[in-house]
Amino acid sequence: MNNNNYKYILLSVLFIILLWAVSSLIIDNSLVLPGISEVILSLKEILSTSTTYLIILLTIVRLILVVLVSLVIAFILAILSYLSDKFESFIKPLFVILKTIPVIAIIVLLLITFGSKTSPYIMTSLVVLPIMYEGLLTSLKNINKELIDDVKTLSNTNWMVLKDFYFPIILNFIMMTLVQSFGIGLKVMVMGEFIAQPNRSIGYILQLERSNLNSSAILAWSVILIILVLLFEILVLKLSERFKKTKSSS
Repeated sequence: MNNNNYKYILLSVLFIILLWAVSSLIIDNSLVLPGISEVILSLKEILSTSTTYLIILLTIVRLILVVLVSLVIAFILAILSYLSDKFESFIKPLFVILKTIPVIAIIVLLLITFGSKTSPYIMTSLVVLPIMYEGLLTSLKNINKELIDDVKTLSNTNWMVLKDFYFPIILNFIMMTLVQSFGIGLKVMVMGEFIAQPNRSIGYILQLERSNLNSSAILAWSVILIILVLLFEILVLKLSERFKKTKSSS
């Protein structure tokens, strides 16, 4: 990304802040849309509480575990579908159901079956899994057929071929899928926590703030969630660049 792109991103952020400030003045109701200063004060209050960092840490750990487990499952299923058209056809209806069924219906069924502690995280996995699977399968199908034929003449498909041939080719898409899954997964997980209300979770805190009609605190937590997604995106991109440098130097 060049400097001009960063300038446009900065301009977009400034435009959003300006739109927020003007809208807040027009509406003139902090319960509907708090002003920037109110949200900043709530943000300072939230960040000055020690339990906030524990809740954020638990959220990040839970989400990373869910995303990684989902990625492994999606990768295995994508490989099997890539190798077998019959398996791809067999599993397709399952992912169609997961993509089309309303999220609220999933969370209600999971609440009944698994309770409030684990249902938000199972739901998050069910939402990001189809995204990962379809993305990985598409990237595998887009691999140059001539390269595949060359590899087949050297060796059958095994772990070393997957690690040294397929994985480096689709690495960029894996990283992009992780970024997308983290953003979507965080929103879905917090929504699930908001409904299920497990202790020590951001969704539970948002439910409390909603009950107290504390709109500024809700927006402050939204700012924290946005920052978490941005930091994760930067981390994934840095790891991707580092991996490329390692592979090119080896």
